[in-house]
Amino acid sequence: MNRKNDHPAPPSLVAQIGALYHRIYKECDKIFRGHDFPLEMDQIPVLMHLYYSDGASQKTIGTSLGRDKASINRTISFLLKKDFVKVIQDPVDKRKNHVELTASGQSTAKQADAILGKFDAVLSSELRVEERTDFDKTMLKLIGIVTPC
Repeated sequence: MNRKNDHPAPPSLVAQIGALYHRIYKECDKIFRGHDFPLEMDQIPVLMHLYYSDGASQKTIGTSLGRDKASINRTISFLLKKDFVKVIQDPVDKRKNHVELTASGQSTAKQADAILGKFDAVLSSELRVEERTDFDKTMLKLIGIVTPC
């Protein structure tokens, strides 16, 4: 048995989760390009966060997604140029911004959600119900372990 050929990544959780993450992102990018989608996978989490939260502050988005302020600012700027979001300055604290999807952003997010839903269904179809339930529990447990309180 050749361990290099039997495993797509070193057999540690960190390596395996990282390999899965990168492969899923690459596959999603390919699927989005196939649909002539105007965004890349790196921008989708911000779009989807706004879609499901009906808007949020840039700080909340960054904290929720585990991304740094500069990364969130770049993505918001890009989405703003594409007219997918609008940034509303807090009337009390001028340092705070609230980000919301425009009608175009809502439509784009809805399309992204449908595309991701189909891909999720394909992934889920490879797992038995018990495996999916166990996977969900395990992922939530791992997220809880690495998420600072």
